[in-house]
Amino acid sequence: MALRPVVVTGLGIICAAGRDLAEFWSRLTTAQGGLTPIEDEAFAVFTARHAGQVPDEWIDDQLPPSDAHYDRTAKLALVAARQAIEQAGLTEGGPGQERFGIILGKCQATPDAVGRYQPMHRTGDVVAGRLGLRGPRILVSTACAAGGNAVGLAKDKILTGEADAVLAGGVDPLLFGTYAGFAGLQALSTGPCRPYSHSDGLNLGEGAAFLLLEPLDLALARGATPLAEVAGYGLSADAYHATAPDPTGRGGSSAVRRALADAGLTPGDVHYVSGHGTGTPANDAMEAKVMRLVFGERAGQVPTSSIKSFVGHTLGAAGAVEAVASVLALRHGTAPPTIGFDDKTVTDLDFVPNEARPMPIDTVVSNNYAFGGNNVSLVLTRPRGPRRHEELPRREAVITGLGPVTGVGTGIAEVSEAVAAGRQAPGRPPSLDGRTFAPRSLWRHMNHLSRMAIAASRLAWEDAGLKLPRKALDDVGLVFATGAGSAESTGGFDESIAVNPNKPAVLSFSNVVLNATGGAVCQTLGLRGPTTTICNGGASASIALDCALEMIWAGKAEVVVVVAADETAAPQPSYDADETPTPVPYGEGSAEPVRGSAAVAFVIESAEHCAERGGRPYARVEGTRHAGGEGAEPVRRSLALLDGQAPGLVIGTGTGLPADGDEVAAVLDRAPGALLTSTAALTGDCQAATGAMNIAMGALAVRERIAPALTGLTTPLAGDLASYVTKPDLSGPVRHALALTAANGSVRGAVLLGAV
Repeated sequence: MALRPVVVTGLGIICAAGRDLAEFWSRLTTAQGGLTPIEDEAFAVFTARHAGQVPDEWIDDQLPPSDAHYDRTAKLALVAARQAIEQAGLTEGGPGQERFGIILGKCQATPDAVGRYQPMHRTGDVVAGRLGLRGPRILVSTACAAGGNAVGLAKDKILTGEADAVLAGGVDPLLFGTYAGFAGLQALSTGPCRPYSHSDGLNLGEGAAFLLLEPLDLALARGATPLAEVAGYGLSADAYHATAPDPTGRGGSSAVRRALADAGLTPGDVHYVSGHGTGTPANDAMEAKVMRLVFGERAGQVPTSSIKSFVGHTLGAAGAVEAVASVLALRHGTAPPTIGFDDKTVTDLDFVPNEARPMPIDTVVSNNYAFGGNNVSLVLTRPRGPRRHEELPRREAVITGLGPVTGVGTGIAEVSEAVAAGRQAPGRPPSLDGRTFAPRSLWRHMNHLSRMAIAASRLAWEDAGLKLPRKALDDVGLVFATGAGSAESTGGFDESIAVNPNKPAVLSFSNVVLNATGGAVCQTLGLRGPTTTICNGGASASIALDCALEMIWAGKAEVVVVVAADETAAPQPSYDADETPTPVPYGEGSAEPVRGSAAVAFVIESAEHCAERGGRPYARVEGTRHAGGEGAEPVRRSLALLDGQAPGLVIGTGTGLPADGDEVAAVLDRAPGALLTSTAALTGDCQAATGAMNIAMGALAVRERIAPALTGLTTPLAGDLASYVTKPDLSGPVRHALALTAANGSVRGAVLLGAV
């Protein structure tokens, strides 16, 4: 099936090897590395102090004064984003704002001026706001694979017709805490790293890179010059270890093969590979195994090099930096070298040692691997001319399993009983005492967030009645959604480096990356299909559902587990229902929202797969819609999903704040006659897990005719009590339910569910 061609029309980069494209490419082709000693006195506690640093003046010279107040992460992203838009010729004109999106890869949460972590999606919000991008807005956090992952997801957004242009890339700064973590793992080289030859460790780096993606037909219509085609991409999970790659190369080779299949190409079509090439023994050995598995006898004839030998490991930006280098390699017919390569190294593979190599290049594979076992491969080719194509088919998908782990119950049976009885426990932490959902050797070392997510995923799997052979698990997808990841691990790691940065809590550090929990789920359930992690606050679950649907539509998976999990802090045993105020969503004078901890999973299947195995679905997913921005306007835009449809039930995002009024007004206007409710009084505000809970409760209402009741509501912000769910038993069948999600000030989401 030939799908709509997606091309790159603009590139932007700032990193240790260059402040822009021209300088970056010049230094790559003349073997001028950017790794230098760190002069900052704070880093003097470490014996390994080489890194890829971006001079402040490179950033400041490219930004207008109005951007001076933003943090370093946002500034790096703005520099690269503006470069890409300018090269694409979209400074003036181009797609409408609502058709122009941004998908940003990021590994680290950025501290604010007083050291508090900002929401992961904050950087993407800044770029979108400054550049007027009101289309799809996604923060993907698959650690060191995030930048390449973002490019693949951007391609999907164009294929689904949700966007006419997408900025896709990654950003991360050089942070002291992250440096301490890698030093604690003894993963840092004492000098400039030498990937593939003297694999004694990596150097960290910083920077940002963006590729501007458009459909080929629209790019040509506006007179743009395609630089390369994003022909395919592949995702996979190692399901092996929290930090170490699978030494067999199975996960990495699976990602390459999926990417080539997506592109309709074979290993024989590949001319150059941009490797992950960190310089650590485990990574470099695994990559050599991947090359031999994928290319067989031809492995030694496919040049492979590491851009990290120039810029260090830029974490969430790495995949985007290397994708930019790959596009330039295609454009100029030159393979960048791996510098610092020891000429005495004996190897049967071609790592392009020390000197750039002019050569014909029509197809490049760019690979990235990450903590948590996430793998991504991009296939980039020289652009071809216009050709006939088909639209991505919208295959019917259904929700077949629900797995809530909340303070009111664990498993859909317990939660359904609590909903029917009107029980509420906002802020009560879930209890898994005495229950083990993974092998004990793994379970006892896991943080609470991973335990909740694994429990939720297993319960959803069991509820769906799935019994798949082990081989079939290799193609089951997993999308993890979280707003902030593990508060327990982040707090423990930060405390440890405050005491002694040379002795950090390395177990906590391995769980600080936000995709670690998704990796733990894959490892426990044995899932090795396409895998990603979405971090858009309370809207994360509905965006994750979008990703799952796109996997099914593209034929990359027939079954996908979506699991969302967030926590306020390490669980406290002192919860007292009598002392905890119960918020009243949509009510005047409500108590302040109560923060909670929860994990909620649901299983998405293609309708054909469900029917073939005799599954019993809860609901059909009829559509989704997301809108970025602040205030009431994005609420109304997300509700445009209804397009005249009249849902019988709306599960909203109300938490008891005055901002509930924007949602109420939009719902009463767009869905007159629908009953409105919320899950905040049931479990508290659990960020991403609340959005997933709304989707789960919508599916439950469609099949079982019950919904959480707003029992404390007496004076609504708008409308009368007849517009709200005041008792759990619904009077009639719910043919359609609308579940809303929200990261206020960032993204609003809507999911329409229908009866099967």
